[in-house]
Amino acid sequence: MPPAVAPYEREDVRRATGETLRPGGMALTERALALCRFPAGARVLDLGSGTGATVARLRQEGLAACGLDCSPTLLALAKARQAPLIAGLATALPLADGVLDGLFCECVLSAVNQPEPMLTEIARVLRPGGCFVLTDLYLRPGPTAQAGVPGCAGGAVYQDVLLERLSRHGLVPLRFEDHTRLLADLTCRLIFELGSASKVLSMITGRDPACSGGPKPRFGYCLVLAAKESL
Repeated sequence: MPPAVAPYEREDVRRATGETLRPGGMALTERALALCRFPAGARVLDLGSGTGATVARLRQEGLAACGLDCSPTLLALAKARQAPLIAGLATALPLADGVLDGLFCECVLSAVNQPEPMLTEIARVLRPGGCFVLTDLYLRPGPTAQAGVPGCAGGAVYQDVLLERLSRHGLVPLRFEDHTRLLADLTCRLIFELGSASKVLSMITGRDPACSGGPKPRFGYCLVLAAKESL
């Protein structure tokens, strides 16, 4: 059998998400830019750059921005932007230590199988005081999610677990904002495209809701700003 297509590579999903492939489009990217106040020429990486929408926006801001993604499909779609995008893995970033002033990771961490090595790499390439921008799914108080699901929400964790995980890797949380409304808006568009809520949940979790027993997790969406701890 051919390998399953990742959710963010599906045409119907891209119709719902738009070019950013995430809840809220560029709304939280703009919010982060306003909060971080990067100086002109700051070196910034968009990790999991997808179609290159964030990289293009960062460069409009006068930043020395580039992107990295592991999906040949999305990198091919991004070629038209003529932005500096490279193929690579989040667990082995092709960058020297401490070279970045900022790093964006938008709706990526919860989808990876190895969040710990990824965060180690993020902390390694950021300079002390560098800004880490994370937008992602997280688990809201309620039923306990089953760990290890293969979907794009398989790595979602509770707020306290997420912030502790960042701190453990030398990424000091400065701000946590809940933006679950943006997730709800996108969910409605996905239901329209895919045809039912159960199909959306199956895509996100990698499981058929009809065959999954027990309570369902409550997903939220957040913006987190953190700073690489100073030496």
